[in-house]
Amino acid sequence: MNQGATFSKAVLIVLRILGALVAVALIGYLNWLVIQGWFGGNGPANLGSIEVSYVTMGRFLVDFGWKTWMPLWYFGFPFHLFYTPLLPVAEWVLNQWQGMPLWEAYRFVTGWGYILAPISVFFLGWALSRRWIGGLVSGILYSVGPTIFYFVLPATPFSEHGEVAADRFFSTFWEPRRFTVLVRWGEGPHTLSLIFLPLVGAFFIWSLRRRNFWLLAVSAFFLMLTALSNALGMMGALLLVGSIAFVYFARRPHEHGQTIHWTLLLVLLGIGLAGFWYNLSFLKNFFAEGGGVVGRYFSLFPWGWLAGIFSLGLMYVVFSKFLKDTGVAAALLWFFGLFTVVYYYYASSPPELFQLRVELLPQALRYMTQVDMALSVLIGTLVGWVMKVLGRRFSLAEIILTGFVSVGLCFSLIYVQPFLDDSSRAASNIVDLSTSREKVIADWLNTHVDSSLGERVFLPGNYDFYLNWFTDIWQHRGGLFQASTHFWPDHIHYQMSQGKDKDLARAWLVVMNAKYAVITGVGSSEIYKEIKNYDRFDDMPIVYDDGGDIIYDTLLVRSSPAKPVREATIQLLKTPEKADDKEAVFAYADWVEKSSLNSADFQMLDHDHYRIAGRVDEGEVLLVQMTADPGWRASDERTGKRVRKGEDPLGFLVLYPEPGEFAITLKHGRTWIEWLGYLTTPATVGFIIWYGTRRKLEVPAFAEATAGKEK
Repeated sequence: MNQGATFSKAVLIVLRILGALVAVALIGYLNWLVIQGWFGGNGPANLGSIEVSYVTMGRFLVDFGWKTWMPLWYFGFPFHLFYTPLLPVAEWVLNQWQGMPLWEAYRFVTGWGYILAPISVFFLGWALSRRWIGGLVSGILYSVGPTIFYFVLPATPFSEHGEVAADRFFSTFWEPRRFTVLVRWGEGPHTLSLIFLPLVGAFFIWSLRRRNFWLLAVSAFFLMLTALSNALGMMGALLLVGSIAFVYFARRPHEHGQTIHWTLLLVLLGIGLAGFWYNLSFLKNFFAEGGGVVGRYFSLFPWGWLAGIFSLGLMYVVFSKFLKDTGVAAALLWFFGLFTVVYYYYASSPPELFQLRVELLPQALRYMTQVDMALSVLIGTLVGWVMKVLGRRFSLAEIILTGFVSVGLCFSLIYVQPFLDDSSRAASNIVDLSTSREKVIADWLNTHVDSSLGERVFLPGNYDFYLNWFTDIWQHRGGLFQASTHFWPDHIHYQMSQGKDKDLARAWLVVMNAKYAVITGVGSSEIYKEIKNYDRFDDMPIVYDDGGDIIYDTLLVRSSPAKPVREATIQLLKTPEKADDKEAVFAYADWVEKSSLNSADFQMLDHDHYRIAGRVDEGEVLLVQMTADPGWRASDERTGKRVRKGEDPLGFLVLYPEPGEFAITLKHGRTWIEWLGYLTTPATVGFIIWYGTRRKLEVPAFAEATAGKEK
């Protein structure tokens, strides 16, 4: 290479770096202006936000450490299932190392997520369009652009533009939807994942073009971070990767096998790197909610499948014969897929029948911010394509037009000015939890319930969301339903809130071992007011009545979660078909309350360690009203001998001590599935190092043959 060529290459590199810095600075500053009020707050901006769940998870780490069991929620569950960990762990780190209050730490991390996500979109737009201006357009549009769903949904009584437009902070400005879902609804983990999602796609397409395995490994690293932040973000990343791969598949018909190999390698490396958390039990439990979606797809066989195959074939022809710009095609396919998921959800039923809406992916409506991202990238790649076409004939014209567009984009700073005062006010709002009814109820329960004895309560709506931010009291639900390994909590809750039979309500309170039942009456200030048919609880004594909230004493015969019961009856009990299966539920409740006169003392030493002492007669066993789990180990305190364990028809733990007086040590530990997950991550790292350094990688032939030639 001669000196002139070397100098030109160096200048090009410098210009690219400067261009990236300018774009990052502009996009970052623009988003800082919008979200700056979010930082520093120590509390929720909206009492109805789900962010309390994620802050409570951070509290669990701070107060209890890395235990293997969490007894406070859902009758107990293995702690490694509690959530995708990146946000709660970041809160914990900031709290422990910087002394930052947990809620402030949540805002700090998610605020930076809000700022950095459009910067990552800039790099994705640049990578797909192969033009800096394409990336800048993408990043700016995602920063300040309104969601397309403000304009495409049918009118409602609340808004002529549809239900999404009605859920805005400001009537005079079409704010970015991602601002609303973070500040009002608490989509912190999803917001955090959107930093990494675009980088998965950017490095994936760079790895394809440059036949570079290390770029693929970087893409896998960002896929891991996306997965550890939020499962919805991970699904969006997989859709993006699939869109890019499909376009390459269509554009290079002779290298189909290599394209599939490269794509599968990325996915396997990403999941392998996340394997320390995404172990088999986590995958099974966390994605169980997708079972209904999978069943729906199976129900479409054969005609729905044929229509899908035809659609894929049509897109294959379009991308291989007509739409030959890889970036535009990939962005279009990604946008079309995400838009279909969200739009079909809203179109499938009107707002008043939202329960009947159809989800093509779990939690379909939450992909809206990803639709906005994909649309921003699509517009950016189209601008980049225009610049490429223009530049092939008139290079100077491309430079001039790029300059004009860049200057025009700077006016986004002026565009958001009317929004800034309102956005700062909304983002900086802090609900005073110290005077909230949530705290009043939690404080009363905290003085009347002993969590060290395993006493549990029933409470609905926002009161159960906030209970474990304030206290360590056990409850039947919690802040994240995907964490539950017990089948019944949500079914019980629906029956308790919507049912009509008072005997059934009483039976379920016995089943869940609830010492008290909190009922939100007509005058309650609790937001959701889930409870219907209040007369079901009239026979129970009232121990608290204030502000429309009533707390009933359930008069449990034995309030300890450890109860001697008749062993022979277990075989006669039937698993309820539904939560209103009276015969099965009544029989189970009678077995719990009346099948033995013996009692047992239950003591929680820590979340992984319990002591149970009492007496069982011949033919009796010990029911422990916590979720049966493979991680439980029970032993006789005096002899050290293992105590056999089992499971009752509702999924609770059963122990089989010898007849007579007993003292049992009950401990929870890690299972082989967790240990396998811990080994998966270092094994994947080792594979990456070995595969990347053993020799110059023999890259798929399509990359070798077409490097630098892609349109």
